Amino acid sequence: MDAFSTSIFPWKTLMARKKSNPDALEKALTTATIMELAGNRYYWRGNEYFQDGAVTSLKESDGIITGKVQGTRAYKVQLWVEEDELEHNCSCPLGEDCEFCKHCVAVGLAWLARDQKAPLAEAGKKASDSIGEKDVRDFLMGKSKEALVEMLLEQCEEDDRLNRRLLAMTAKTSRDKLDLSVWKDAIEEAAWSDDFVDWRHMPDYSSGIGEVVESIEELLHEGHAEAVIEITEHGLSVMERAVEQVDDSGGDMGMLMKQLQDLHLKACRKAKPEPASLAERLFAWELGNDWGTFSHAVETYADVLGDAGLTRYRKLTEEAWAKVKALESREQDARRYDSKRYRITSMMESLAKASGNLEELVAIKSKNLSRQFHFLEIAEIYQKDGQDDTALEWAERGWKAFPEKGGDARLREFIAHAYHRRDRHDDAMAMTWTAFTERTSFDMVKTLAEHAKLAKAWPEWREKALAHIREQIAASKQQQTGRRRWDYDSLNDHSILVQVFLWEKEMDAAWNEAREGGCSGPLWLELAGLREKTDPYNSVQIYREHIRILLKHADKRYYEGAVEYLAKIKKLLGAIGKAEEFPAIVADVRNEHRRKRNLMALLDRKKW
Repeated sequence: MDAFSTSIFPWKTLMARKKSNPDALEKALTTATIMELAGNRYYWRGNEYFQDGAVTSLKESDGIITGKVQGTRAYKVQLWVEEDELEHNCSCPLGEDCEFCKHCVAVGLAWLARDQKAPLAEAGKKASDSIGEKDVRDFLMGKSKEALVEMLLEQCEEDDRLNRRLLAMTAKTSRDKLDLSVWKDAIEEAAWSDDFVDWRHMPDYSSGIGEVVESIEELLHEGHAEAVIEITEHGLSVMERAVEQVDDSGGDMGMLMKQLQDLHLKACRKAKPEPASLAERLFAWELGNDWGTFSHAVETYADVLGDAGLTRYRKLTEEAWAKVKALESREQDARRYDSKRYRITSMMESLAKASGNLEELVAIKSKNLSRQFHFLEIAEIYQKDGQDDTALEWAERGWKAFPEKGGDARLREFIAHAYHRRDRHDDAMAMTWTAFTERTSFDMVKTLAEHAKLAKAWPEWREKALAHIREQIAASKQQQTGRRRWDYDSLNDHSILVQVFLWEKEMDAAWNEAREGGCSGPLWLELAGLREKTDPYNSVQIYREHIRILLKHADKRYYEGAVEYLAKIKKLLGAIGKAEEFPAIVADVRNEHRRKRNLMALLDRKKW
């Protein structure tokens, strides 16, 4: 199929695969299979399509059945067999999600109704003898030019995509000067929607825009670079408005906008537009929108802008930057996100990176010192440049600027590692210990261990850390704040101690802590799994408790999980010669949850 016909019928084509076996297809394609794959809702809707005669172009080739179904538009369906299973493909939104949709149902039923008595191979033979593409081609070849034109124009009234395509082709051939409004109108029409476009309809919606983008790319290949610059800029403004009215979770619109930007850059490299004017437009785009259009333009377009364009871009950017207020740590508005400030900062940073001026980059970063992370960024700039002392000075300055508890862990780690490199291990450990006591958690135990090992003093710090954890647990229990069974870092039980000992592979110590003070549910399960061979009976008791918790939820997923743990219990009891206990355990589950039909069905399937 040529490029023109592909653009008219933008259906998904079947991926190259081994030819399907017609005999296998005859066995797999049955009314029962169709009903099972489609479900009640899609089956009866598809049956209506079939009964209404919506299926056309039905044929079989190499064991692949194809057909078209006229719904809100023409959809193409393909049915074939892989590994004895009926496979399917439809160009509708549901087909994009691999659903066996109503269109697949209609084609399947149409094929079965075609000749239910004849073998499929025979039916395929008959299909090849019936009217096909060659016959249609011969028919069209016999028509006059005027008749064909009338047929196309009539189709254009119903097919917006075909109409846009023909308008674009006409605009390129009928006049000396291109009518750019054809492409501008085309992308506006393709992007327009009178309602929100949800994810199911996005493939069809975005493919319409994609066709227009392809036609713009053709313009570029045909030497109309200046026109493409204007059209892509218009198209991007349309897309920025349209993206607010669609569900772009699949990223289709973002990809199309990226394609337009790539075309714009290629066109600029070919047409070489006036640099200062281009710089002004790029500056306005980058500063004025929230979609990242033409972001980092000074880097991307450096070769196109040249000295004159870069000079103009820098002047505009610096003028805007001069109006930006410096932010210090204690200012009330320092922590509010300002998208425009973010963009102008990014633009200034791009200029500094392009010039290679480190101090210019630091000056830009220094205009916002409202967070410890900003100090860290500057410290990392100097560290990368080999100025380690200056880097540490900036990091320490940032740490002191925010004396409240906590602080940015990334900055703290930067400073602590800098201290270790200078053999200031006591300073590094003091900073890390403060952080550990302010937020006692398993992660902080590992952080403390990392630094203590650098200081070659982990045994001492380990004992100190364990003692502190026990003190915190005791204090927490006295406050009677309540247990959070599934919180790993809870200090209301011994979860942190269990984690520490598991991390150190001290399995018996971890078990003893859990027995003595309790731990979170996931940790109990981890312990049970580790002790299945050495202490299977206690593992069984843990799994039984977990099943009880799972079955508090009325959901099939939890029922399936419970059955999986029952299977573990059955295996463990058999291994220790207590298989006779398993029926009683299942009976308890059945008695307590007999009203949960889905659970009972799962147990029946296991014959328990």
